[in-house]
Amino acid sequence: MCGRYTYRFTWSQIHEQLSGFGLALEDATLAMAGPAARYNVAPTSDVPVLVVRGKAMGPLSAAMMRWWLVPHWAQEASTKYPMFNARSETAATKPAFRGPMKYRRCVLPASGFYEWKKIDDKTKQPHYITRADGEPLLLAGLWDCWRDELESCTILTTSPNAEMSTLHDRMPCVLEPGEVAAWVDPEQQDSKQAAGLLRPAPDGLLEIRRVSKRVGNARVDEPSLIEPAQD
Repeated sequence: MCGRYTYRFTWSQIHEQLSGFGLALEDATLAMAGPAARYNVAPTSDVPVLVVRGKAMGPLSAAMMRWWLVPHWAQEASTKYPMFNARSETAATKPAFRGPMKYRRCVLPASGFYEWKKIDDKTKQPHYITRADGEPLLLAGLWDCWRDELESCTILTTSPNAEMSTLHDRMPCVLEPGEVAAWVDPEQQDSKQAAGLLRPAPDGLLEIRRVSKRVGNARVDEPSLIEPAQD
């Protein structure tokens, strides 16, 4: 799963990461410096998301969406069910996610994410996971719009790679920059083909470090959370 993450990048950095693969961010997005840095993003927060707004492939635009998907057909914008993650293996068949898997795929740029390792029945140790090369992570997601007033999103998850398997049995789906265009292309409406991009990150891509248990408190949001644990 992915229940907490961080972001601290500029839109120019994301543009540079993607531009070598035929993708660009729209001018209006590039005119913005980037979202304010966050070090402990929890579900229901508004988070930066990259989407293609038109019916044909074009530049990526940035939006702030609620990280907890609300299907467009929902009776109310409820948080009754956990909708901040979606299993990639079944998203194409679940009522809440099958429409977005066809028409509304997105990318959530992140600097890293947290996962907790179970030590014993009473203890879990948080760890912070980043790309080993320091580049932003590009997480595969889905989005929807409820009653033309609330845009929301979810992060897709998959089975873990070798590094993540030491912490948990799930991990977010990490896209390589060269895969983003195929993922967000609105003209690609074959869910099975799109799902082919959703797989564990290559072994060696990620770097993991133990961090402070203070990250468990969602009200704490500061740079010290991503520093190596001293205890």
